[in-house]
Amino acid sequence: MNLMSLDVVWMWLALAGSLVTVALMGAGAYKVYRLLSYLFPNRGLKSILTDVVKAVSTRNDEFGVRVRGFFTYVIGQARVVAEPVGILHLFIFWGFLILQIETIEYLIRGFVWPLIGHPFHWGSLIGKSAYNIVMSTQDIFGMIIIVAMVIGTFRRFVLKPKHIVISRDAAIISICIIGLMVTKFIANGAEIANLGDDLIHDPRWTPFAFMVSKFLVNTSESLQVVIFFVGFLTHILIVGFFAWYVPDGKHLHLIGAMPNIFFKKIEPNGALYFDKNVKLMMDEVDVETFGVSQVEELSWKQLLDTYACTECGRCEHYCPAYNTGKPLNPMQIIHKVKDELKAKGEAGFASEESQGMAMLTGGVITKEELSACTTCGACVANCPVFIEHVDTIVDMRRYLAMMEPESLSPEVSRTFRNMESNSNPWGLSSSYRADWAQGLDIPMLASVETPPEYLFFVGCAGSFDDRQKKVTQSFAKVLKAAGIEFAILGPEEGCTGDTARRLGNEYLYAMLAEANIETFKKYNVQKIVTACPHCFHTIAKEYPQLGGNYEVVHHTELLASLMKDGRIKLKPGASRKVTYHDSCYMGRWNNSYDAPREILSSVPGVKVQEMALNKKQSFCCGAGGGRMWEEEHEGKRINIERTDQALDTDPDEIAVACPFCLTMFDDGLKNRGSNVGLKDLVEIVAENLDEERPFLESNDAESETVASAE
Repeated sequence: MNLMSLDVVWMWLALAGSLVTVALMGAGAYKVYRLLSYLFPNRGLKSILTDVVKAVSTRNDEFGVRVRGFFTYVIGQARVVAEPVGILHLFIFWGFLILQIETIEYLIRGFVWPLIGHPFHWGSLIGKSAYNIVMSTQDIFGMIIIVAMVIGTFRRFVLKPKHIVISRDAAIISICIIGLMVTKFIANGAEIANLGDDLIHDPRWTPFAFMVSKFLVNTSESLQVVIFFVGFLTHILIVGFFAWYVPDGKHLHLIGAMPNIFFKKIEPNGALYFDKNVKLMMDEVDVETFGVSQVEELSWKQLLDTYACTECGRCEHYCPAYNTGKPLNPMQIIHKVKDELKAKGEAGFASEESQGMAMLTGGVITKEELSACTTCGACVANCPVFIEHVDTIVDMRRYLAMMEPESLSPEVSRTFRNMESNSNPWGLSSSYRADWAQGLDIPMLASVETPPEYLFFVGCAGSFDDRQKKVTQSFAKVLKAAGIEFAILGPEEGCTGDTARRLGNEYLYAMLAEANIETFKKYNVQKIVTACPHCFHTIAKEYPQLGGNYEVVHHTELLASLMKDGRIKLKPGASRKVTYHDSCYMGRWNNSYDAPREILSSVPGVKVQEMALNKKQSFCCGAGGGRMWEEEHEGKRINIERTDQALDTDPDEIAVACPFCLTMFDDGLKNRGSNVGLKDLVEIVAENLDEERPFLESNDAESETVASAE
């Protein structure tokens, strides 16, 4: 007896195995359906489908961008391979895609054997030559998966990297994947040994299965058939178990990751979503609540995020709060949301059991966890499946800030009061906003007849903080030396609202933002330059949500452009090693890494050196997300950790390009008793200005040339 002439017992066993596998797949599909229904709480099937279509349409803008992103980050696994041993996951992913062809073939065999009386092969449809290629690809990738899984399993369970999640679930999945590959080679090897010349493909094209067949070629045909069916049945049953088990465990991401990446946020990077209820209130519609207190109040995309998590640990690996001993773990935030979603979904969102569960905000996820986030974006930038941790955290902060203000720390409450009364976190009168400009001949926008090229938006820190005022003065000096026409708003300038928004007070942010937008409209402002990344980010990327659209440039980008054009002349300076710190809001959120380094490299005497964590992986200074105004009560202070990282490079100076970063490093250096210099980039440029060779407008330069010739 051989596989070409199977008796009825084996045929019906194959059919039974295939039926069981399909049944398990069906059970797994039902689990997936249930999970998807939780994304749209309290809805029937028809309503869910309507909501899905509506939700997809709201995320379906820039279709081409989404398709390219899908191929880059799903098919190409771009963010995965960027990390150590990420290439292993790429091989496993691609191997699984390719081996689905063989899995389908196996299932078809199980169903058609009783009908046609012999094995089904793709080769009967596509021809022997093409089938050789198909079989060869599957054979090679099967071995690649085994090697990758052995290395990955050893790394996870023996080497145990710090941020890898070790669980029974991970062990079960690892056993299943390796089991699929081993049973595949056993079945294929037995088939090669059994059929010999009757084999539809050339066994030399499947070297690893052919190798297995060598051990079986001298055994009896009956044993070969038994071994084949043990491999065949075990393989398809593992496939069925896998399909049934995946929706319940960490590998749910196999289902959630692909749509999550396709529907990833493509709005301006780092721009928070505007709270819909605040918008309604601004339109004079009565609303009862703000932010998110319960899991069902999150958007469908935020809930889909939880199904996409791979538990890779990259978010916690790069999180400054987590790595300095704070309660926040961004991965656990996502998992707590998922667990709460499943629990409420299984109980029924409208049921008494569901209503009796603890609140998500301030209960399942504590105030301390939410408060610790600096909104630096390290989690978002490194997540391979584009989970939007920061949006979810800020949504929950909105509930606390606007619905439970008594839960806020005294420092945050005071900051809000100061911003409400004087439009700045310090609470100082707006009449002092232009004091830094005394004696510098800086024009006010209200007093100029012809609007200048730029509005210099100074910002709260640049206007009120004594140390940052020096940066503001240096930037004004450089702009004047470069011949740039600019003016300031002075007392008419207000806080952008960045701090209020990221601390959760969306309504206060909206009031501050609208006040600025009205002022910009009053003076027909088109172009804005600022030395604060937070002001830059908020005006450039978030004011458009309120109708304020402007061309906004950060001072590092403008300085780099002016130096490249020769409009800033520098003189030789002292030789020194300078370490640059990337601001989160200009770096990760706005992808500006080259301009600051181009500036430093152009300053005579400066040798630029990097910290171990730089550019995309820069470690936050600890001031973002409103943390500038709150004390750190747990773990090591983030700014001290970042200062230590900078001091490890043995610099003469540390350079920054953000007023918050300047404050945090200043505090860190004092804490460490260090005499290392600390400057904003523009201060380094200003102190090296060649004032004997100021920039001349082209017509003045031509006049000077003519006069010299005469």
